[in-house]
Amino acid sequence: MPIFHAIVLGITQGLTEFFPVSSSGHLELVPWLFQWSHFEGDSRMENTFDVALHLGTLGGLVACLWGDVQRHARAGLGALVGRQPWNTDAKIGWLLLLSAAPAAIAATLFESFLLKLGDRIEIIAIGLAFFGLLLWFVDSQARSKRSFRDFSGRDAIKMGTAQSLALLPGVSRSGIAITVARMTGYDRPHAARLAFLMGIPIIAGAGLHRSYGVLSEGLPDGMWPALITGMLTAAITGWVALRFTLRWVQSHSYAGFAMYRVILAAAAMFVLYMR
Repeated sequence: MPIFHAIVLGITQGLTEFFPVSSSGHLELVPWLFQWSHFEGDSRMENTFDVALHLGTLGGLVACLWGDVQRHARAGLGALVGRQPWNTDAKIGWLLLLSAAPAAIAATLFESFLLKLGDRIEIIAIGLAFFGLLLWFVDSQARSKRSFRDFSGRDAIKMGTAQSLALLPGVSRSGIAITVARMTGYDRPHAARLAFLMGIPIIAGAGLHRSYGVLSEGLPDGMWPALITGMLTAAITGWVALRFTLRWVQSHSYAGFAMYRVILAAAAMFVLYMR
C-alpha cells in the first residue's frame, strides 16, 4: 500500500470515528470512490490494516479523555478490591465496561454475515442517510435534563444495545450512541462524552479480538510502513476530531453532521448508478 493512501485512510478513520458519520462506511467508500485495490480479496491484509487504524484511534481517544479514564478506572478498581466505597465514579467505570457487552455478543453471533455486508455501497448509503436523519430528529426534539453523573445500568444496556447496530456499515457507533443518549434525556455535551467513553472498551475489545487472528497468522510482508503511518495518522486526527466535537456540541446541534451524511449517501448512490 502506498504511504499516501495509508495517510488518507488514517485521516479518514481518525476523523470519522469521532464525528458521528460512520468510520466503517467511510473506510469502504473512500477506496471504492478512488478505485484503490490494496488488498485484492486478501482478508488477512485488510484485517491487519483495520486493526492498526483502530488502535490508532483508541490511542487518540484515551489521550484526549485521559482524565476521565484515569478517574473511573482508579475508582472502579479501588471499589472492586475494597479500598474505597462504590461511589458514582466507580459505578460509571463498570457501567462503561458493561455497555460493550451487547455489541460483543452481536459481533460473535453475526460476524460472518455482517462482513458480507461491509462492501455493499447501497447498504452503506442507506445507513448513512437514515441514521443521520434519525440523529438530527432526536437531537432537535430531545429535552436536556440529565448529565453524565446520571448514567445508570439501564442506560448502559440501552446505549450498548444501540451500539450493536453500528456493526452494520454506515450506521456510526458514536452517532447511534449519541442518538439514544439524547433520546433518554442527556444534554448534548454529556451525551457525546458518554458515547466516546463507551468507545474505549468496545474499540479495545475489537482490536484485541482481531489482533489475535493477525498475530497467529503472522504479519504480511512489507506492511510495516503503511501500518505505522496509518496508525499514527489515525491517532493524531482522532484526537483532533474528538476535541473538536466535544467543543462543537457545547453550542451547536448535530444538524450539520446529518446533512453531510445525507449528501454523501446521495453522492455514493449517484456514483454507483453511473458506474
